[in-house]
Amino acid sequence: MRNKYFLWLVIGALMITSLFMGVGSFTPASAAGGPNLTLGKSITASGQSQIYSEDNVKDSNQATYWESTNNAFPQWLQVDLGTATSIDQIVLKLPAGWEARTQTLAVQGSTNGTAFTTLVGSADYSFSPSVQNNTVTISFNAADTRYVRLNFTGNTVWPAAQVAEFEIYGTSGTTPTPTSAATSTPGPTGTYQAESAALSGGAKVNTDHTGFAGTGFVDGYWTQGASTTFTVNVPAAGTREVTLKYGNANGNASTISVYVNCIKIRQSTLPSLANWDTWGNKAEALTLNAGNNTIAYKYDSGDSANINLDQITVETSGSPSATPSVTPTPTATVTPTPVPTATPTPTSTPTPTATDAPTPAPTATATPVPGSNIAIGKSITASSSIQSFVAASANDNSTSTYWEGNGNPNTLTLDLGADHNISSIVLKLNPATEWSTRTQTIQVLGQNQGTSAFSNLVSAQPYTFNPSTGNSVTIPVAATVKRLQLNITSNSGAPSGQIAEFQVFGSPAPNPDLTVTGMTWSPASPVETSAITLNAVVKNSGNAASGATTVNFYLGSELAGSAPVGALAAGGSVTVSLNAGTKYAASYALSVKVDENNTVIEQNDSNNSYTNPSNLVVAPVASSDLIGVASWTPAAPVAGNTLGFTVNLKNQGTVASTNGAHGITVVLKNTAGSTIQTFSGSYSGVIAAGASVNISIPGTWTAGNGNYTVTATVAADANELPAKQANNVNTSNLVVYAQRGASVPYSRYDTDDAVRGGASALKSAPNFDQSQIASEASGQRYIALPSNGSYAQWTVRHGQGGAGVTMRFTMPDAADGMGLNGSLDAYVNGVKVKTISLTSYYSWQYFSGDQPGDAPSAGRPLFRFDEVHWKLDTPLQPGDTIRIQKNNGDSLEYGVDFLEIEPVPAAIARPANSVSITDHGAVADDGQDDLAAFNAAVTAAVSSGKTLYIPAGTFSLSSMWQIGSVNSMINNFTVTGAGFWHTNLQFTNPNAAGGGISLRITGKLDFSNVYMNSNLRSRYNQNAVYKGFMDNFGSSSIIHEVWVEHFECGMWVGDYGHTPAIYASGLVVENSRIRNNLADGINFSQGTSNSIVRNSNVRNNGDDGLAVWPSNTFGAPDGVNNTFSYNTIENNWRAGGIAFFGGSGHKADHNYIIDTVGGSGIRLNTTFPGAHFNNNTGILFSDTTIINSGTSQDLYNGERGAIDLEASADPIKNVTFTNIDIINTQRDAIQFGYGGGFSNIVFNNITINGTGLDGVTTSRFSGAHKGAAIYTYTGNGAATFNNLTTSNIAYPDLYYIQSGFGLTIQ
Repeated sequence: MRNKYFLWLVIGALMITSLFMGVGSFTPASAAGGPNLTLGKSITASGQSQIYSEDNVKDSNQATYWESTNNAFPQWLQVDLGTATSIDQIVLKLPAGWEARTQTLAVQGSTNGTAFTTLVGSADYSFSPSVQNNTVTISFNAADTRYVRLNFTGNTVWPAAQVAEFEIYGTSGTTPTPTSAATSTPGPTGTYQAESAALSGGAKVNTDHTGFAGTGFVDGYWTQGASTTFTVNVPAAGTREVTLKYGNANGNASTISVYVNCIKIRQSTLPSLANWDTWGNKAEALTLNAGNNTIAYKYDSGDSANINLDQITVETSGSPSATPSVTPTPTATVTPTPVPTATPTPTSTPTPTATDAPTPAPTATATPVPGSNIAIGKSITASSSIQSFVAASANDNSTSTYWEGNGNPNTLTLDLGADHNISSIVLKLNPATEWSTRTQTIQVLGQNQGTSAFSNLVSAQPYTFNPSTGNSVTIPVAATVKRLQLNITSNSGAPSGQIAEFQVFGSPAPNPDLTVTGMTWSPASPVETSAITLNAVVKNSGNAASGATTVNFYLGSELAGSAPVGALAAGGSVTVSLNAGTKYAASYALSVKVDENNTVIEQNDSNNSYTNPSNLVVAPVASSDLIGVASWTPAAPVAGNTLGFTVNLKNQGTVASTNGAHGITVVLKNTAGSTIQTFSGSYSGVIAAGASVNISIPGTWTAGNGNYTVTATVAADANELPAKQANNVNTSNLVVYAQRGASVPYSRYDTDDAVRGGASALKSAPNFDQSQIASEASGQRYIALPSNGSYAQWTVRHGQGGAGVTMRFTMPDAADGMGLNGSLDAYVNGVKVKTISLTSYYSWQYFSGDQPGDAPSAGRPLFRFDEVHWKLDTPLQPGDTIRIQKNNGDSLEYGVDFLEIEPVPAAIARPANSVSITDHGAVADDGQDDLAAFNAAVTAAVSSGKTLYIPAGTFSLSSMWQIGSVNSMINNFTVTGAGFWHTNLQFTNPNAAGGGISLRITGKLDFSNVYMNSNLRSRYNQNAVYKGFMDNFGSSSIIHEVWVEHFECGMWVGDYGHTPAIYASGLVVENSRIRNNLADGINFSQGTSNSIVRNSNVRNNGDDGLAVWPSNTFGAPDGVNNTFSYNTIENNWRAGGIAFFGGSGHKADHNYIIDTVGGSGIRLNTTFPGAHFNNNTGILFSDTTIINSGTSQDLYNGERGAIDLEASADPIKNVTFTNIDIINTQRDAIQFGYGGGFSNIVFNNITINGTGLDGVTTSRFSGAHKGAAIYTYTGNGAATFNNLTTSNIAYPDLYYIQSGFGLTIQ
């Protein structure tokens, strides 16, 4: 956990900055005489198309835009200035690279948002990329207004209103020069003030030091991502001296990255100065273009920064130069890792076209392209892509993003959804001059909706893309196609094909278009016993006949049923009916979807849904309605407790129940479905409508730890109609906690339980020697399978079994550290049932200090075991044998540590009132990216207040799933999968910041029932930013039944996006599996308080298993009152099983910690930043077992106790340990170290059995010694032991105590 301060200090800024850099400089506009009044104001619109939100018009980014609902003029866009304001000017922008168009609009104003007056009458405004970069300025007489509305009635290029930036200026303002970045006002000598530049990433204006020029200076460079961007103007291209006036009183030279026109030129070193009121100058020779240029000073990864910026001075004349002094790398798309050589390297000298081209290369045509671009938003795929340059970037209507393949040849395929008559294709690259001229050889192929194969449309030939002519190529194509494919075989500017925009021009071909025009139902006023018929009118609004398909009827979000609809002629309609049966009393939202599975190819698939304007209301019937819900005492039972059961019997009907006895049966079952015990009871008497009674059920049960179901069944009442009896059976889940550790549904089958065969061999490390792979195995033993026919076999024990199997295994790494692939076979009762694919891609980290490397050259290995799980078609039964055998004939030696076998629960069905990710295009098990569908489903669920459902199957996510954002957080939200044996979220991006779930929740989050995995296999020098869950977890949230592995951390609960940090409170994490992660299992950081992790398995993680770190960065408060209870922490291969680094009121109780490697079972220290234990009034560890823990070889080759207390900075105080069993310690059982001091440290009822089992006597901290029961290498502090029991202590004197340390044993 070293350097966590550095890591998390930069996370918030890193993520935000990466978003800004992906689209260019973030440059808030400002008029010379006044600011852009739109910034920060509320924006509304009549509607939007797809993802093109109205908020894009105020983000100071000309590459993003709002687009209204299509084909629905008039449309409007409105700004609420908050108060009546005098305005006289509006500036409208479209993306700079868009083709020319004319939009017809009027400007209106209102003081109340209801009654509008015309400020500027309707007129045509021409937008042109060659005239002020697609900018239009509208000036008018000053008017006082609060609401400013643009009313659009036409657009010559697209059937919708479109605006990228909507800027409003007051009477004192003037029209800003339309550039891509804010322009600082230069002085007479070419001086540009930093406070007038574009600031982002935390950079801000300050005046708290003297000696600055202008009105202030810029600081904020303590946050990575901080940037100051100057826009300067020079009369001619050439190399000029640019001098930065800066402040640096850090005591050491600082470094900062210098960018010219968005391209990083170099890292500059700024010498330290006497104090912060002293200013220095640093000159740089920078090559600038004629006209406007941007010069930015950015705090990048690798910079030390922490500087102040005052101004820059640009030399008035320079040396002409045809070639920049540094060959820049384009940063159109920012990724967390260096851009590979496949990314084009732009130069100022065009790359020549290949000399052997048989024909002259076509260039861009000046002929206007007829029609509209029909490719935007359509499905697009590629045969390959590199890094984040994915296919979707090729039709996102922005040339600032692009697709790039991964080696030639490669294809880019666009699916228009239905046949279109096309006339031309336009291919674009970014028109920026940084992109050198290049020639790509491209063939165009097509496929219509009646064929399954592509045919040639335009034969392969070279096309030249030249920034001086717009970097655009037009290819005339006359064809009717549904799908278009570009086959790219060469590119003179890069090793693979590159396309920023794949535009297609044409119009829809004849096709049907199915719509629903209305709904009815009968009877008109149904009650709960009525059989309801739903009717929908389906119409073919297209210009061709449609085939037969299906109509789906929905009550709320639940599918009520489906009905067939036959073929329809163009213009025809038909009424389709569904017998929906009886329904409970309620008000149901009605909707219908025709051809939801897209059986019929249509002109428009987006109009297949219809929502009825009025609800279906089902009235209740006169009936009692009994429901029984079981509970138990104690509510949180531990194995051995005697449980009594109570049933709450409620009549939720409309009439009273009959008099007499109401029988109740309670059945207790285990996870295998076997009945453990049956109880019977009854209640005599009338239960009024709405009333309830609590009934104690006779009998008790002595609990055994595990998971159970409790089913209460209530006998039908004579006044209860059959339609109201379906809920007379109610099932609840019961967890009985183990005495210590997690209660889990699986049974462990360990090395010692197995029968070995063939050449299999037992490998062990009895002395915990970390050079042996077995040191990381459970119990330090595993079974090696070196050759074909070698196996390990287990027999399923009585009362156990199931279809779920987890196997912990080891296999060798590759020489480059990227892992090897292999397999083992599983047999049940001698019959092969599965080949299990294995990889060492995720495992094997290497250490020469405390920082991991990914390749063997980085040092000694750890993390040599991983695990895999699978489902059997037929559940294992008691007495069955399961064998794991090597048969694949490779040269690898595999190792098996253990199996875990468990029943697999049925998949959880889609809840009522939910949105499914499949409603928005996600498809299980297809290997395609589902992130867009996940994001769309979140938006839909949040806007409608519904649960988000992720059904069974594997869903691929290409990047981080962001649920909410720093500036747009979500209140209450529920997400559920079908169960972690059924729903699999696979994050496919291996790069830093490439996956995991970023939560931005303010209220309660309920997230459950998923398995999560990723392709991360590096900590990226502690900059991975790739947690399973991270950021803002809300208040009183619960995350449960999740299985998280192969991330940087399982969960990191801390806010690095707000100042002050918004801390989590009341979070509960329970019944989960956090395994095989590169760093912490779960860390409660940044003020997290009143939160719990309980009944969870935390295994094989590469830093603290469970930790509380009250870091106080970003204004976070001290964390208090956190609890870790009933958890099993095992096979931790670094740091500690449980760690507290400060705060107050924490508890860790009833935990089981075993088989740590190179670390402690429990550790406390004051090493990391934060308030430490200075405000601690009491921390308690109790009822915990620690086995095979502590070490003589941590990552500093020093010793750590099974309980390790390290007061390296501040003191550790007010900590109590009660009822702790420490068994088979590798070195010392309890260790105190460093000189910060210890006070009020109390141990009660401590048992220590076995120390020094590793046999090591050398010491990093003191004299040589065998493992002691208590070891101190500090003389500052004291501890008291009450009722200490020791046995099998290696150190003869039991306690190795440094002089001055006060040890009291009583």
